[in-house]
Order: sequence, then C-alpha cells, then structure tokens
Amino acid sequence: MSEDPMIEEFFSEVNDKYYPQVMEGLEMLESANLGEGIEILARPLHTIKGVTGFMAGFEEASHFTHKIEDFLKKVQSGEVESSTYNVTLLSRGVNMIFQVLEQLRDDTLDEEEQEEVLALITEASSSGITEAEVLGAGVEVETRNDVTIIHVKDPRVHLDAHFKPIISAILGIEPGDSILLDLSEVLTFGSGAWGAVASMGTTFKIAACNLTPEAKVTLYSWGFDQTIAVYPDEDTYFTTQ
Repeated sequence: MSEDPMIEEFFSEVNDKYYPQVMEGLEMLESANLGEGIEILARPLHTIKGVTGFMAGFEEASHFTHKIEDFLKKVQSGEVESSTYNVTLLSRGVNMIFQVLEQLRDDTLDEEEQEEVLALITEASSSGITEAEVLGAGVEVETRNDVTIIHVKDPRVHLDAHFKPIISAILGIEPGDSILLDLSEVLTFGSGAWGAVASMGTTFKIAACNLTPEAKVTLYSWGFDQTIAVYPDEDTYFTTQ
C-alpha cells in the first residue's frame, strides 16, 4: 500500500505513543490488575479505531479494533466473565490489532487468523450475564442534613442500565443541592459512567465516598475529580461540611 503523510504520521504515533500504552495495559492484565489494565487499554484502542476508520485502505483495522474494543467493554462490565481464558483471549485480540495494521500497510492481510480470533470472542461472549444483571439493581436514595445520599446497588457500573438510575436520581434533586454517591457496594465504575455523573457537576455539588481502588483509579485517570469530590466514607464527608 502506497504511503502518504497521514499514514506515516499515524504509524509514527502508533509506535511512539499507542503501542507503549497498550503494552502497559497488557502488563496490568497479566498481573491480574484487570480494572486499571482495561482503562489504560481503552484510550489507545478507541483512538486507533477512530483514526483508521478515516484512512483509505485501513477500514478493516477499524472494524477489527471495534470488535476487540467491544469485547474489552464486556469484560470490564462483567457481561463476560474475567476468567484467565477470556483475559488471555482479550490480550491476543489487542496484540493482533497491531498485526492487522502492519499487514494492511504491507498488503499482506491474513483474514483467516482474524476470523479465528473473532469467532472465539463471539463464543466467549455468548455466555454473558443474566437479564436481571443487565437491567441493574438501581439505587436507594435518602436525605441526611440536607444532603441527598444516593446508594448505588450495582457491583459493576458500566452499562447504561447501571448508571442511568444514578442520573435519574440526580435530576430529581434541586439544582445547586449537595449530592453524595455511596459506592460501598460497587466494585468497578466505568469511565463512561463517571463521565455521565461528572457532566452534572456544574449544576449540582457532587461528591463520592467508599470507592474501591479500581473505581478511584478510573475517576482520577480521566480527570473527573475536578467536578466530583472524593471522601473515604460518609462520616468524613459530613464532618468536613
């Protein structure tokens, strides 16, 4: 495939920026630090998917990356079990993205291996979570000292059905009021969910407490702590108000 300046610049960024980020994320997966590893992987994969979608001749890379990104999100949300097999399959798919890029660049695309990996991913995705888990457990709301406390009941908050009850509860509160998210029952809180909550931070005074290390890493790595204050627990929050 003949190269133009856009392709040269893209591969330069792949080698200098995206590939090192992905290697860091894969190392996290291998060390069983699943939550942080997935968050690190999410950004470069999303960028590669988007850029290759606009590069003539690289649309296949965008399509393949989209499939791997979708599988990554399913593992992150718990829709697909984070078993050793599935995490290894995810790592294989992520590594293959760079293989596909190089093959397209050299006009040597091996579609058979792609299809094999995608078939394994489809099979792994078929044994997902139950309908009740997809619908989510919702939230419980109470008021204490003029602060609305939203107790989040889902252990993994990633899907729309998991964080929309949080947004609905926030929208039922008067603008400018104080809100405390209690995440004591939450194991992981995805960047999309944090983003949805953070977008309300200009209208409401939002804080969160009882975050797991995984949920905290996601919040800080995406900069959402600029609009969401973090406290270790409810008592600390109320003693500082």
